[in-house]
Amino acid sequence: MKLKPTRTRFSVLIMLFVVTAINYMDRANLSVAGSHIQGEFALSPTQLGLLFSMFTWFYAMSQIPVGYLLDRIGSRWLYGSAIVLWSVFTLMMGFASHHLFTTATASFMMLLACRALVGMAEAPSFPSNTKIIATWFPDHERARATATYSSAQYIGLALLTPALSLIVSKWGWEMSFYISGMVGIVFGIYWLMTYRDPQHSKSVNQAELEIIRKGGGYGSASQHAGSRVNWQSVRYILRQRTTWGLFIAQFAASSTLYFFLTWFIVYLEKGLHLSIDKAGIGAMFPYLMAMAGVLCGGTLSDLLLKRGHSRTFSRKLPVMAGMLLTCSIALVNFFQDQPVIAIGILSIAFFANAFSNLGWVVCSDVIPRHLIGTIGGFLNIFGNLSGIASPIIIGVILQRTQNFQYAMWYIAAVALAGFLAYLFLVGKIELMTPPESEAEADSKKNLHPSEIQG
Repeated sequence: MKLKPTRTRFSVLIMLFVVTAINYMDRANLSVAGSHIQGEFALSPTQLGLLFSMFTWFYAMSQIPVGYLLDRIGSRWLYGSAIVLWSVFTLMMGFASHHLFTTATASFMMLLACRALVGMAEAPSFPSNTKIIATWFPDHERARATATYSSAQYIGLALLTPALSLIVSKWGWEMSFYISGMVGIVFGIYWLMTYRDPQHSKSVNQAELEIIRKGGGYGSASQHAGSRVNWQSVRYILRQRTTWGLFIAQFAASSTLYFFLTWFIVYLEKGLHLSIDKAGIGAMFPYLMAMAGVLCGGTLSDLLLKRGHSRTFSRKLPVMAGMLLTCSIALVNFFQDQPVIAIGILSIAFFANAFSNLGWVVCSDVIPRHLIGTIGGFLNIFGNLSGIASPIIIGVILQRTQNFQYAMWYIAAVALAGFLAYLFLVGKIELMTPPESEAEADSKKNLHPSEIQG
């Protein structure tokens, strides 16, 4: 009797969904509390922009060492420890208003320090997610799996932003950090107790492992070949035109995302003149549309691939269409006195931005498995350079113009640059094979599987 395959990989996907929701809750809680923190400590728009961007400075700075560590020690311990740490630092942000800090400057420095530490601790998140998906899922399920866990960032924001807004309104901005931090600490401990890679999992059977192996996941030749990080191979990957196209596109896509993670609630309050409670409710719609967008983009990509279209067409179509439609965010400038229409435009633009969110899928398609952590670190650096630049640029624009119009034009222009990067730089979507990897693969043909590091 043929053994029925287990579905352990989908339990792993649920864990990634939950941790991604927590991740983005801890990124966005500062946006929800931003106006209140700005008022309490008399911060200028530029100072608030610096506080918004502080997370990303250290998040991006940590990507290369974290990616290398991920390829060396694996996802379980690195990711689990990171969840606990970033949650502790999130909780500590609530203490910035404590009487121990006798001046507003001291409180501001406390917030900056904690936000930087949250950024460092969250650095393993997406390289770990990508490596776990590439290990646990066959290639024809990866775009949908990535879209599923990525949708958590939007549904988490859609559901949790109104809740955090209510908490800030009723109990003060500090409480939003205390609650966010405690939720993450509990889940981080749960991750350390339960997550295992396929070779160590007690709930996966051989039939499911065979499905994964045949699809290029754990146990396949692409997982085994050249499993040690080779810096000559890394340099080869970094010299490819497609790699730089992916980097530029990731910067472009993340610029829109970081607007919604930082200045969005402030825009609803000060640009559209909504109260904090109404801003929290209004924020739900763009976040829910973004969740729909990421699911539609991933599903369409896998469906096209399954129906026989090339991997290049299946991956590039959603990305390019989504980035082009994201440029429509600039239309909101003509409806700032009509909040309902403005939020509708923002919802369409965020849907399109999320629809194009296949950067990590393409990364897993073109980067050898043993280099995903390292090259994924570079990809994350470029994606999060936008998180450094955009909040500060928007803050400077606001301080000089006292309105958001030029900020919206900036976001639209960067989205157009991402579309052009895919059009002119990203070539055929296929696995890059550094010359060294072929030799190393040949040298391992006679090794027993247990001797090969995966």
